[in-house]
Parts: sequence; C-alpha cells; structure tokens
Amino acid sequence: MCTVRWSRTGVMLPTCILEAATFQQSIGLTCRCGHAARFEAHGLWWHFERRGWDDRFTAARLRFWCRVCASRERRKVRPDRLEAVPWQAGDFELPWPDERRWKKATARLR
Repeated sequence: MCTVRWSRTGVMLPTCILEAATFQQSIGLTCRCGHAARFEAHGLWWHFERRGWDDRFTAARLRFWCRVCASRERRKVRPDRLEAVPWQAGDFELPWPDERRWKKATARLR
C-alpha cells in the first residue's frame, strides 16, 4: 500500500506507480550515465500488478536497469532516480488493464 506524502504547498505527491497513474503522470527513470526513459504509468502499474511486484518507487526502481550501461559494463546497472513526471507524447506505453480492474484499483486509494 502506498503512503501519502505532501508537498510544502499542500499538494499530494505520488509515492507509487498507481498514485502516479491516478494523477495522469508518467514515470521517469534516469541513470548515472545520463540515459533517461519515461513510461506511461497506467500500463506500467498493470505490468507490476500482473507480476505481483511492489509498485512503491523505492522497490520499483530495483526492477529497472540501464541498457546503455549494461552493454558497456556487462552487468545490470540500476537507475539513480525514479520519479513521477508530467506525461508527454512519446512515453513508452504498455498495455492498460481492463476498466473493471482499473476502477477496483483506484477505489482502494480513496
């Protein structure tokens, strides 16, 4: 379950992929080499949900690795940052859940 975090201005900040999806945001990953990737949060949450993975940002970061560094260093290199970012055209999109499952998941946040 996600924990609630608030900004200084009183805005709720997402702490897991499901919260980022409900705020219509994407997930941005940045590696130490400077390589960055962005994923649309709805499909990414569904990918994690189907596998039974923890979708909190701290745990989710460990499920990703940088392809650029991996080809250079011959080992998986985890990204330095995982954060919620505004959605942009061109973000990687994974298949979305069906509407019934999505509504059930968002009802848990209320």
